[in-house]
Amino acid sequence: MVFWAYMLHCRAGRFYTGHTDDLERRIAQHQSGLMPGYTQGRHPLELVWSQEFPSRYEALSAERRIKGWSRAKKLALIRGDWDAISRLAKEKSSPSTSSGRTALEVGESVLAFLRERAALAHPHEACGILFGTTHRIERASLCANVHPEPKTHFEIDPAAVIAAHKAEREGGPKVAGYWHSHPHGPPEPSASDRACASGDGRVWAIVGEGAIGWWRDGEGGFEPLSYTVHPR
Repeated sequence: MVFWAYMLHCRAGRFYTGHTDDLERRIAQHQSGLMPGYTQGRHPLELVWSQEFPSRYEALSAERRIKGWSRAKKLALIRGDWDAISRLAKEKSSPSTSSGRTALEVGESVLAFLRERAALAHPHEACGILFGTTHRIERASLCANVHPEPKTHFEIDPAAVIAAHKAEREGGPKVAGYWHSHPHGPPEPSASDRACASGDGRVWAIVGEGAIGWWRDGEGGFEPLSYTVHPR
């Protein structure tokens, strides 16, 4: 009997990892909403990786192992980039500033874009995707805010998120994180932002009260990031 470990791409750029003895049936259950748990309410879903195993134990072990990986390692697995997986496994902690905050480089054009789009969307929350690496943000895009209460909440259009990750897998710009604005609040994660955090290591930019706050969605919660500006 064959068993499978698999990974789904979910709404807001998150991943779900599982195992099964019937891959086609299990994916259909997830996509129909009949599968209770994490993927309910996180549609649309896309199967982005799967692998056969000769026993349930091996498939379950693979599931548990991959669940503990960073987002970067999961993306490398999806690409089949084993060199990157090996390198990421050996990497030491991220570079930091003397204050203890992780250092980030942000393009000057990115800052201008975020301020402009947040102002144009007011009094609604603007949102979008950040492109670059975990330590350097090169570009930002604007996406539709599809939340039913856009004045106080945001939800990046899932189709745009899926398209961005698909483009990355095909060699396009790397998705470094996400951004949104707080038209009536500070540039820091709100209670709802923290409740929706996935701990995947992505960079978050929040535009509010005339400033832009930079954060990393870490396993222990949002970590503030210091940043320097590069002229691009």
